[in-house]
Amino acid sequence: MKCIVIGCGSIGLRHSRNFAAAGCEVAVIDQDAVRRDQAAQETGARAFATLDEALAWQPDMAVIAVPHRFHVPLALELLDRVRALLIEKPLTLSANEAKRFQDRAQQSDTLVRVVSNMRFHPGVASLREALDSIGEPHFARAHYGNYLPAMRADGDYRKLYCAHASEGGGVIYDAIHEMDYLCSFFGQATGCAGTFGRIGTLDIDVEDWASIVLTHATGMRSSIHLDYLRNPKSRGCEIVGTQGTILWESLGKAPEACRVTFADSKSRKTLFESAGIDTNQPYLDMAKNFTALVDGGVTDDDRLASVDDGAHVVALAETCKQSLGSSVALGAEFSREASHSCNR
Repeated sequence: MKCIVIGCGSIGLRHSRNFAAAGCEVAVIDQDAVRRDQAAQETGARAFATLDEALAWQPDMAVIAVPHRFHVPLALELLDRVRALLIEKPLTLSANEAKRFQDRAQQSDTLVRVVSNMRFHPGVASLREALDSIGEPHFARAHYGNYLPAMRADGDYRKLYCAHASEGGGVIYDAIHEMDYLCSFFGQATGCAGTFGRIGTLDIDVEDWASIVLTHATGMRSSIHLDYLRNPKSRGCEIVGTQGTILWESLGKAPEACRVTFADSKSRKTLFESAGIDTNQPYLDMAKNFTALVDGGVTDDDRLASVDDGAHVVALAETCKQSLGSSVALGAEFSREASHSCNR
């Protein structure tokens, strides 16, 4: 299997290494010749200066890992020119652009998926496996917090894309994973409300804090807290049901301690625990799953986010940023699975 990775930033390098580890022959593309050649040397990949050169190599699949505003234009150029396409999250920063891409992708023979590495995280995976144990779910509370200056220890946080509105930054779009995995659990959301702002002293022009409430078609409620202020990094989710509660708690980064527990009125048990998980493993598992799907070795599963999934969470994020605290109903075109029952 031949795979081209477009973009040689930190996430592009990660994808290059992981798709090579998944058994693919990898090539990288970047307009910056120095960064492109360095990425090729570090990962053992081929290097191409242009997309046309890379396509002449006849790749089977492509991974788009460039700034958000280029995701859809590149994806449109690649449809029907590769067998499969994996697009970094978020799919785009515009619900309208996401809808147009949805429509075009449905007419294409190219298999398209959106990066969903958190669905492969042991915390999220353990929650998914334990959903049956809590009976009918009432509500979920998810959170993510990571002090922005500590996000890249080797660089100035003010140079990161997530620090700038013009580059699609802000914690809502950056931490779109929480909305994604909750919708994969409980079905797409039919409405949301949110409040957000810049409440810290970071030198950024985007929100560093957000609180969001989703209403799923089943009546299930999910609340999400996101921030760039918490030190050390923390991530997790609590899901409360008629027969018990499951709780995922992750703390720290390199190492990241992770624990998932189940509790009811009579007992408590640990479902998963690690003092230091391999934080690259979810990305590698996703690369292996996607490669096997393209190669026909496995059937599709909902751990790989579809274009509809990717477009839906973009609509949610956009709606939350526009609602300013008021509950807003989402259009039917972004709730194509509104009748989807809870995935338990």
